Amino acid sequence: MHRLIGVLALLATSATLHATDVVDDFESGTNPNQWGWTNNNGGVFTIVADGGNPGAWLDSGVPYRSDHPNLTSLPPAGTPLRDALDSGSLHAASIDIQRLDASSVVGCFPTYTLPSTFSLSLIDIHTDAAVIEAHTIDGPPAPTDAPFSWLNVAFTIPSDATDVPPGWVLNAPPELGYTWQDLMHNIDGIRFFVVDPEELTFDACWHLGADNVHVSYGGDDRIFADGFDGAPR
Repeated sequence: MHRLIGVLALLATSATLHATDVVDDFESGTNPNQWGWTNNNGGVFTIVADGGNPGAWLDSGVPYRSDHPNLTSLPPAGTPLRDALDSGSLHAASIDIQRLDASSVVGCFPTYTLPSTFSLSLIDIHTDAAVIEAHTIDGPPAPTDAPFSWLNVAFTIPSDATDVPPGWVLNAPPELGYTWQDLMHNIDGIRFFVVDPEELTFDACWHLGADNVHVSYGGDDRIFADGFDGAPR
């Protein structure tokens, strides 16, 4: 009996270590985690029923104008992605992206064809008056030729790191003494950039698609309390 109890305890411990996956493939025709192609005017999207990778996908529409085009989610409370961001244990994020031909669209000019890299950004908008964020600086290269067909872009997220991990930059007001671990436990949103957010660019015309947005978390069943509770969510 003691041996059986020990085995059951080991299995229960192992179960808490399994990662949980949040996947948005838009096949239901809904967008519960509220992903949107964003620019200075907000977020836009249209769910297209076919032509994705496979099936349905999230269309930016055209012309979609942005100097740093990105797909962003600030997921509402109670959604699967909100649970993932609140977990303090993000592991990885990936997305399928395509760029469509917009050369025949009236007013879709100029287009952006300079070399760049994809980037993942994690955002805290409730801790301080300024937006706090971290983003990758060594993401995969973005194709300079348009259009390009579905391309998987993947990032690892070292949520257990005690300092800002290699390949990431953390932007926070110095007076806060804000750390990487503070961000891991205060993430409000997640953003996939098609152009490195640190690059000096111009307002260009794009037509982009997203599919199979995948966020992995877990390995610890605790939900961490906010480290900066002075500001409301």
